[in-house]
Parts: sequence; C-alpha cells; structure tokens
Amino acid sequence: MNNGDRHIGLEELRRRTLSAPTIVGLLIGVVIIFLLLRQFLNFEWDDFANNISRLNLRLYALAAVCYYISFWFRGIRWRSITSIAISKSGGDSQTTPGTLTLAGLILAGWFLNSVMFFRLGDAYRGWAVSIRSSLNFGGGLGTVFAERVQDMGIVLVLVVVAGVWALIVDGFAASGPLVDAAIGIAIFAAGFVVALAVLLVTMRALGARIAQLLPAPIRSEYNSFQSATLDTLKGQQLPWQSVLGTLGWACEVGRFYFVAQALGLDMALSIAMFAALANAILSTAPIPGGFGLVETGLIGILLLTGVNDTDAFTLTVLDRAISWVSVVILGSVPFIYFAIKRPRNGTESGPGADRDSADNWRP
Repeated sequence: MNNGDRHIGLEELRRRTLSAPTIVGLLIGVVIIFLLLRQFLNFEWDDFANNISRLNLRLYALAAVCYYISFWFRGIRWRSITSIAISKSGGDSQTTPGTLTLAGLILAGWFLNSVMFFRLGDAYRGWAVSIRSSLNFGGGLGTVFAERVQDMGIVLVLVVVAGVWALIVDGFAASGPLVDAAIGIAIFAAGFVVALAVLLVTMRALGARIAQLLPAPIRSEYNSFQSATLDTLKGQQLPWQSVLGTLGWACEVGRFYFVAQALGLDMALSIAMFAALANAILSTAPIPGGFGLVETGLIGILLLTGVNDTDAFTLTVLDRAISWVSVVILGSVPFIYFAIKRPRNGTESGPGADRDSADNWRP
C-alpha cells in the first residue's frame, strides 16, 4: 500500500466523520445540553469554574488510567473468544491476533463508534480481526457479537446489584424517583438481554433454514457469523471470559468513582456503579458517542441522588472527557496505525484478500 492509498483512506475517514448526518447529530446534542443548562438546571458558571479549579489531578489521572486498563481485560477476553471461533471453524489457531493488537482494535472500534452513526466501529472490528486471522468477515463479526452478548448479561447483573446496594444498603430507597430510575434501567437491560436470548435461540433452532433463504455469498458469511457466535458462548472458557468482562466493567465503574472523588464529591460506590452502567447502556444508542443522550441521563441520575445541578454537570463533563473525548483523540492513534500496518500473517489468499488495511474498509 503506497502513500497515495493511505491518503485516500484517511480522506475517506474524514469524509465519513465530517458527514452532514454526523455534524447534525452533534449539533442536536449541543442543543440538548444547551436546553438543559438554560431551562432545567440551576447552573452557575462561576461554580463550574471553581469545581474545575479544585479538581484533584492525580485522582483524575487515576480515573483515566483505570478506564484504559479496561481495554486490556477486554483484549484478553476477545482473544479467548477469537481463538475458540478459529478452532471451531477448523482454522489455524496460530493466526489468533495478540492481546495488544486486539485491545488496540477495540479502542479503534470505539473511536469509530464515537464519531460515526450506527456503531460502525463494531463492524470495523469484525472486519479487522478477519484480515488478521483465518476467520472471514462473518466469523469476525460473530466474535464481536458474542462479546456484546456477554457484556449485556454482565451489565444486567451489575445493574441489579448496584440498584439493590444503592436502594437498600446505602439508604436511597426513600427516594421515589431514584427507585423508578433504577427499575426502569433494570427493565431496559433485562429487555435487551431477553431479546438477545431469543435471537440466539432462533439462530440455534432455525439457523440452517434462515441460511437457505440467503444468497450464496451472504449465506457463507451468515453461517460463519452464527457458528462463531454460538460456539464461543458455550464451553469451559465462558466463566473465565465472564470474569474478564466483569473486570473490564469494574474499571469503568472505577473511572466514574475516581472522577467523583477528584471533584471532592462524597459519592457512594453503588451510585458510581449505577451511573457508569447507565452511561454504558445509553451509549449503545446509534449516534456518535451517545452525545446528548448520555449527558442527559447521567445528569438526571446524579440529581436524583442529591448531587446539586452544577456538580452534576461538572462531574458529567469530566467523566465524558475521559469516556468519549479522550477516546476520539487516543482511539484515532491505533486506527491510523492499523490503517498503515500490514497484517503480519499475510492473508492475501484467505478471507481478507485485498483488504489488508483499514484504509480500504467499506462495511
């Protein structure tokens, strides 16, 4: 791949990230936040500036470190999932990418989710792992989907634990609106998990029939997607993968908790857990970074726990600076790196033929 190809690829990324729908979506997010500040919050810019000035930078840095450690745990888990998918497909397990590569691809995928609609970063990850292993695109996408299924199951469990902990142990049960919010988020997460479970059961029971209805090229990809998904959601590695996933989410909870501590807020760990998980659920919306929706949800939850308006806004801004803005900045680094780095395993004759860089990505 020559420099001209790289230039074309990066221009394509620029075109997509600066497209009219993306810009309109971001502007809508700005309008939502503006209305929050203007119409619904008792917000004072002087208090906001004071909050920023007294920020404990060491704790804030710890929050960022804690967050980025989560990518390491997720990389280990994805490697386990990918290795199983490759083995079950009859491929060479030696083509399984390393943990560092997969952690970087996760960050690159989250970067794309942060700047594009419809969570195209997940499709990118499926494609990226396929050109670095013996999996085809459908198989690579199946490993990402299996990871998402595990995540939603873990999130549901943690939301219930956080809700019970906050309402009963930490004494927030007297707050009617917070109880309603906790129940609502738990119901939403449960509904998501049930929908995924129904989809998995349908794939297992009717997958062969569904495949027969598809055109031959798509049928092959679908079969690989189904096999990778179902094969990696069973077996001896699932408990280990669940532990890794839980550790990843614990790092996200730690991020939110340490941001609150950096601001000097006396926040219960259960509330930090609940808020961080709500952040994750809201960010699954198919808009760039969940901008506007996530901020509204987080501020609302914090207000229900007794945090004042300005502190809630400050905490949300500082947390999103790590979980969204820093991902846009730092996530672009591995994306560009993988765009110009040719896969070492040389898959020109395999499923990734002629698709050896992120510059040529067209999901």
